Amino acid sequence: MITRLPLLGIRVHLSGAIHDNASIEQAEAIRLFVQRLSQAVFREGGTIIHGSHPTLQEPLENSAKHFVQAGGRRDALTFVRAQKYAATAEQLAEIEEQREYTAVQIIPSIYGRPDESLVPMRQWMAERCDAVVAVGGKWYDINKSRAGVPAELEETLARGKSGFAVAGFGGAIEGYVRDDATVFCRLRNGLTEKQNRAFAECTVVDELVGTIVSQLKLLPLVRDTTSSGRLFRILALDGGGLRGTFTAAVLAKWDDMIKSGGGNHLVKHFDLVAGTSTGAILAIGLGLGLTPAEMLSFYRTQGPKIFPKNRKLRHWLKSKHESQTLRETLQSVFGDRILTQDSICRLVLPTVRANHGEAEAIVTAHCPDRTAFTTISAVDAALASSAAPTYFDEAIVDNAISVESYLDGGIWANNPVLPAIAEAVRHLKIPLDRIDVLSIGTMCNETDFTESLGKGKVGWAPTSADLFFAAQEHAAAELADSFLSPARHLRVNQQTLCEIKLDDVEAIEDMAQRGANVGKDSFVAVRSRFLDGFYASDWRDNIR
Repeated sequence: MITRLPLLGIRVHLSGAIHDNASIEQAEAIRLFVQRLSQAVFREGGTIIHGSHPTLQEPLENSAKHFVQAGGRRDALTFVRAQKYAATAEQLAEIEEQREYTAVQIIPSIYGRPDESLVPMRQWMAERCDAVVAVGGKWYDINKSRAGVPAELEETLARGKSGFAVAGFGGAIEGYVRDDATVFCRLRNGLTEKQNRAFAECTVVDELVGTIVSQLKLLPLVRDTTSSGRLFRILALDGGGLRGTFTAAVLAKWDDMIKSGGGNHLVKHFDLVAGTSTGAILAIGLGLGLTPAEMLSFYRTQGPKIFPKNRKLRHWLKSKHESQTLRETLQSVFGDRILTQDSICRLVLPTVRANHGEAEAIVTAHCPDRTAFTTISAVDAALASSAAPTYFDEAIVDNAISVESYLDGGIWANNPVLPAIAEAVRHLKIPLDRIDVLSIGTMCNETDFTESLGKGKVGWAPTSADLFFAAQEHAAAELADSFLSPARHLRVNQQTLCEIKLDDVEAIEDMAQRGANVGKDSFVAVRSRFLDGFYASDWRDNIR
């Protein structure tokens, strides 16, 4: 039996730099400390996160290369860069070389505030680490507001996490602990205030590294559900009928930009995929191994068949479109495959039980208490999540025990981000601070609902459904930000001047073009964070 490594899954943010006034001895001591610490953390199963400071890259790279050559994980070291330092051909070439033995995360600057490019980067690292180690650092004696190491230390401590201040080698952290003695009682690292003072003054590298690693092993940081420092990634896909063309185009553009031609196993980057209605169709298609380009082709070729024009009169008398047509087109793409048996990723697909209007989620059997839909077919699952009232008839599913009717999951979770998070936390036991969500919408519009105020049923009839979906989607996104923080929830969408109806076949090419443009514009933010070549482990290995 292999013993669980004591730091397995622990992420240590190494915040530091060799300061300009460092003596030769101090500079060498910082490099040695960085190399020894990273080696020890890697060896014990942990992960190092560092902000790519040029003065510390070499010792970290050496440790990572040796670790990978010895069969270690390539993502044991994560270099984080502000986007302004990932712009030139030389910088991009360096990043591609680093990706041979590290993960590289590029953080876009705050829109309209390029001078604050390091702020989101520091927040990103503070959100994702379990502890911070601060050493050296620049600028403190010249311009304290520019000193990054103290700022990164405080950013992490403010989140209730552990810290270690290595001040014996000089630099910004030495000045900071000198000016603010309260830091020694705020580090939450298991050492007393007196012990932290002595630790900060220590210059014996092996003693410093030994203390840090020993304390990390003692702190309540390790989670049984954590197998590495990598976050649990969720892809959430909104509902919206034919507007799923936009979503498919976004995904297809990303897939093509990773490597021309697509087919880059995009969905394998995610531990769980959630989709509602048209998002469920996309999620299932991706789960069955179809590429984003193939799903985009599905909307282009099958969309006009599913949503034929000129059916307004029929809409007043019965369901506007033929459910049998939708079933036949899905059957032509998904065949007779079974959701749990054939999906390469965990799936969460919101729906509604028609008999009492109860919210439900169809899921793959990814844990012992989620086996209710073990035998459901991909086609039935897609129909159950996309049976939009008045547009399609209810979906009838025979589960061998009883026959049930289902309605569109967009009634309660058109943006499926909340049921996805709940599934990860409740059933998969993933801590909230280990979840990162990529959420893709189906476009929204600038409707002004105040024009319907005070007008009764006649006034509200044309816009009530739009208000319902707009409020629901906005609330889901806001709550996801509250649970995860914007640093671990990325929403990709586009606002349009006028509404595109969910069955507007004439807008298919326009939506595809919009999606491609949004995919291109958001690629830098998405690629290094979600589509970095590090695939999720096969979820089926855990239930076999």
